[in-house]
Amino acid sequence: MGRKAPPQRRFDLAVIGGIALFAAASVYGLLLVASWAERHLVPGSHMLGPLASLPGMGGGAGPEAATPEQRINVLLLGLDLRPDDPPGTPARTDSIAILTLDPYSNTAGVLSIPRDLWVQIPTGRGGYFYQRINVAYEAADWPDVRYPGGGVALVKDTIKRNFDITIDHYVVMEWSSFVQLIDALGGIDINVPETVYDPAYNDCNRCPYREVLFRPGPQHMDGQRALAYVRIRYGSDDLDRIERQQQVMMAVLDKATSAGILLNPARLRELYDRFRRAVNTDVGPARALGLALKLRDVPREQIKAVSMRDVVYPMTTAGGADVLGWDQDRMRLLVRQFFLDGKVDQEAARIEVQNASGVPGLATQVRDFLTGQGLPQERLSVANANGPRTAETTICDLNGKGYTARKLAEWLGLPETRVAASACAGVAPVNGPADIVVLVGWDWASRRAGS
Repeated sequence: MGRKAPPQRRFDLAVIGGIALFAAASVYGLLLVASWAERHLVPGSHMLGPLASLPGMGGGAGPEAATPEQRINVLLLGLDLRPDDPPGTPARTDSIAILTLDPYSNTAGVLSIPRDLWVQIPTGRGGYFYQRINVAYEAADWPDVRYPGGGVALVKDTIKRNFDITIDHYVVMEWSSFVQLIDALGGIDINVPETVYDPAYNDCNRCPYREVLFRPGPQHMDGQRALAYVRIRYGSDDLDRIERQQQVMMAVLDKATSAGILLNPARLRELYDRFRRAVNTDVGPARALGLALKLRDVPREQIKAVSMRDVVYPMTTAGGADVLGWDQDRMRLLVRQFFLDGKVDQEAARIEVQNASGVPGLATQVRDFLTGQGLPQERLSVANANGPRTAETTICDLNGKGYTARKLAEWLGLPETRVAASACAGVAPVNGPADIVVLVGWDWASRRAGS
């Protein structure tokens, strides 16, 4: 008689089923880990594609643009230390910049802060004192300050107090480390816009002075050459230096995020090891890779470099120091423009605000309100509507700039039902081409009166 097969078959099916369930659970566990990594290390990367909609994966596609809280802000500090300064020499910051990244709209920006800007520096005990911002890093160790967290914490809190900008990460570098990193990248390429010259430049305390000249045009620079380019003061001011520093930052970014580096694990590991030895930072290796991958995806035209040239002015303190003062209202507006919603910035919609209420000056009020939200003034215009008067403010999307139209409704406190519909039939720009027309009705006047 032959053996009975069914029991063995049932055993085999149970084992196979168990293995399959274990494998599925393992794969799902790996996907959960990958989902966590995507959200925390490479936000907005969509590496999981359609799998992101599975239960527990964080829920499908992310937002179109980051909220202020979702942005990633990195503080970049260059210390004014020379290679032959003794260890422990007190340091001030020679350069201060904030790199901001919107990982969802793939936009970014660099905001540079002049080192001579006259600001309020917190004491850590509820008070503050006035001083140049480049003093904050050093002041953390003053006997009468002793700021908790040291120089980085005091610079971060100084920026928060004066500009209401929250910092997520920091990178602190000395100039000698700057040279080493650029050399490790194999140099950078800069298109010099105008002649930069110093007849007596040096970059260490005991180095002889030498002539340094940069002629206009494309140039490849090693670390020492790039250092001279960003530090030269002869014949220029600190704001000129900031613009050169931003050029170098963009060139370093291009080189560091190039495919030849990011797709070469050995090269990437070598560069990161050098980076960690050269700088003081709270950015770990996985986070650094995530940020590099995101920055690689940001088109260079979507990275705005902003200085404070238009909002600062020379002033002399009561003690006779020459510093830079700043206009608070204009600074607040500059910061809002710098952190403007990334998708709105991408769409770059031209907006005409038309007065359809019959109340004089109402379109100008709405334009000024929208400027205060960070919209560039050059994208806004005002006109009187050609059509009949209306009670309800309506937003007419004429050229498919739907995200901006909805954002305008949000800013103006309108329901999305007010964004383009039959009410926009026959609406056309008055002042020339426009993507969106805001028809301002009587309701805006009554709302403003009640606010």
